[in-house]
Amino acid sequence: MPVETDGRKFRRAEPDERRDLLIRAALRCLAADGYAGMSVRRIAKEANVSIGLVGHHFGSVEQLIAEAYQTLALELTTSLRAEVERAGTPGERLDAFLAGSFSPLVLDQTLLGVWVVFWSLISHSPAVQQAHQTGYGTYLQLIEQLLRELAAAENLPLSQPRQAAIGLSAMLDGLWLEWCLNPSNFSADDGLAICRRWVRGLRAGVYGD
Repeated sequence: MPVETDGRKFRRAEPDERRDLLIRAALRCLAADGYAGMSVRRIAKEANVSIGLVGHHFGSVEQLIAEAYQTLALELTTSLRAEVERAGTPGERLDAFLAGSFSPLVLDQTLLGVWVVFWSLISHSPAVQQAHQTGYGTYLQLIEQLLRELAAAENLPLSQPRQAAIGLSAMLDGLWLEWCLNPSNFSADDGLAICRRWVRGLRAGVYGD
């Protein structure tokens, strides 16, 4: 989901609302400043709250970053699932997922710095690692579900649906990163066409063995 850029004036709020306020502020800080945006002082200032509220609601900035990671990942998957649910046949549902993956909602360069921080922390922070497992697991389950539905509807010899889902996920991640680093390399339509060719390979039995 796009990272919010507007500030918020301080007012008394419910605990859940304060937590969300800090999560949104953390995402904005990471988008604007990368690693420097992990500062408790920077995030509190962006949220227009006292520094102590970060510790009160999350215990540590590491836990706040982990929850920001999980929030962003799950929101992106939810938005893609919504695109899928508006489609009809299994083939149309998978194509809707792919089209959504190259929509402006996902192809957002402001998110690059956010994801770079998240990915760099996975091997060092148990909290961020858990957030990654939850967010990526939900995303991968959606892809695998779509591939299984397609295989059942079209009688495809898909013997390794999870591996196929991992392969498609890796291709989407790679294309997203390549586009963020240099959008002039290919357009959203080009990226979608690449993925549609992958689906044609799937239909031809690439994952049938």
